[in-house]
Amino acid sequence: MASYTEGMGKRHTVDDYIKLRTLNGIDACESAAMISIISGSMTHEKEKVRDSAIILLDALSGRELQRISDHGFNITSARISRDGSKIAFLSNDNKNHRLTIRNIASGLEEKLLLEGMAHDLDWDKDGNIVLLMTEPVSQELKERQEKGDDFVNYEADEKFRSLYIYTPGLGFRKITENIQVWEFTSAQSKVVLVASDNPSEGSWYRSKLLQVDIAKHTVDVLYDPSWRAIARPRVSPDSKKVVFLESLMSDFGVFSGDVIELDLETRQTRNLTENHDRSYFDAHWKDSSLYLLWGKECMTGISTYSNNLLTDLWNSIGTVMPSYLPEFRIMKKTLVFSYQDTENPTEVCVVDNNGKLSRITKENSAVMDCDPIPAEIVKWKSSDGMDIYGIFRSAGDNSPVVVDVHGGPTSYSPLAFMDRMTNLVSSGFSVFSPNYRGSVGKGRSYAEANRGDMGGMDFEDIIAGMEYLRASGRAKADKWFITGGSYGGFMTAWAITQSDRFSAAVGLFGISDWVSFHGTTHIADWDAIHYNESPYAGKKFERFSPLNYVDKVKTPVLLLHGIDDPYVPLGQYLQFYRALKDKGKVVQLLMFPREGHGFSETEHVKRSMNEIFNWFSKYT
Repeated sequence: MASYTEGMGKRHTVDDYIKLRTLNGIDACESAAMISIISGSMTHEKEKVRDSAIILLDALSGRELQRISDHGFNITSARISRDGSKIAFLSNDNKNHRLTIRNIASGLEEKLLLEGMAHDLDWDKDGNIVLLMTEPVSQELKERQEKGDDFVNYEADEKFRSLYIYTPGLGFRKITENIQVWEFTSAQSKVVLVASDNPSEGSWYRSKLLQVDIAKHTVDVLYDPSWRAIARPRVSPDSKKVVFLESLMSDFGVFSGDVIELDLETRQTRNLTENHDRSYFDAHWKDSSLYLLWGKECMTGISTYSNNLLTDLWNSIGTVMPSYLPEFRIMKKTLVFSYQDTENPTEVCVVDNNGKLSRITKENSAVMDCDPIPAEIVKWKSSDGMDIYGIFRSAGDNSPVVVDVHGGPTSYSPLAFMDRMTNLVSSGFSVFSPNYRGSVGKGRSYAEANRGDMGGMDFEDIIAGMEYLRASGRAKADKWFITGGSYGGFMTAWAITQSDRFSAAVGLFGISDWVSFHGTTHIADWDAIHYNESPYAGKKFERFSPLNYVDKVKTPVLLLHGIDDPYVPLGQYLQFYRALKDKGKVVQLLMFPREGHGFSETEHVKRSMNEIFNWFSKYT
């Protein structure tokens, strides 16, 4: 495999990464031959929102028709009306949320300030807007808080995410009561929901598939997935069926799994993709055919499912974006999505009837002068014989290697033109990104393979991958480093308590003590489901907590954490830091104000990326 340092041109830098634009929220209107996408900045300045704009594109020529901004507000969701005459979008400035309905031809806009936090929207068949919004705070509570009586009744004060219908000229009408709506899809007078029975963030892991009859004001349970999660319901054009994704999933908004079909009359289900070695990300109906977006070991593709037959329409070695929540749209027989590979940054792409892919935007032209960094998809056997895969980006076979562990765990490390690791490759570090068992990209059974064993065989997969790279001559250096965020942050802490083969480590917002994590996170159902055990059983939660093994640590470790992280609270690294410090270990903790689970402010992103490089360079 060629390494980056051979024929080196312009290096990837932290500043280049900051220049990247995200292209999310794809939508398409077939009747108007129009595509919309939200272009957003990778980061934002302190106390400001991301720069964002809706791009309207002609689907036939790729020509940009309009660029719509909402000055001072970040656009989060946009949908074109079914007749193509209007576009509705949601935006916020971190305090205020609003709905805008824009006449595409005239540019006239209706702007509505919303009382609650808006999450998503769609148009129904009658030209109304279906809006998913957190219920507003009551006037009584507002008055109490204004007087200084602002105590919080933990969990009990949380508000439901409810569905509303907005009819221009008539206002809002609430259509769900006392259920937490996570996703929705409309079908005639009925709406199919992914919903749970309480408004806590962790309740998503116990969601069910529901059907709401708007006219009758009734709610029926269609399907209960037990310990698995469900996502992305799609109702068939004849309103007789709904398909959805089902699997063990780690995070709301990071969806993949098998495709389940449910008959809305009989309530019978069948798994359309049982035992497939692909992970499915998105699905859409077109007439009687079902189109499926999938990933397999860093290859991505779209296929049709009809009459029990799966037919591939397009596939490529690359990543449909966003990588954590890939999505696509269909226009006649044209496929539309945003996409990147190792040669090209993310752009909006269309695939024609012959399977030819064309890029129709140039949103990331600012980084096109950076050299592509070669990436090899590597495969190896773990210590128990299971086949594992990952990505290796080489800076030369004698270069030190950074092991980059993705979060989740039911996520994956995708192929990319540029990400938070490519600047390290440009600076002389090889980067190994293992997609250990528990990752997506090899089917549902692979994604669920570390349930009840997080830190067990998935850690062995990583070590086996390192041995494979060494034995195959791809990595000859003695210096190995490890880093990762969230579950990858846990795995970083776990690795340095179980092995001394790493010269240095950088953990980002990771778990150090599973018991205290369960008591302080706002997704408390997550750990019990993934460990398949009660946190009070005193077994796995104690066995796999890095905090219990700090005496063994010999690796210098840098810890980075957002102060306002509700998912993995700051206390996880405060505990780990204090234990390491008390034991005389080499440790440093950097805390970032105003940041949650991950960093988004420009200066914080720069600082974190530079500190990672400096820490590893110090111990090279």
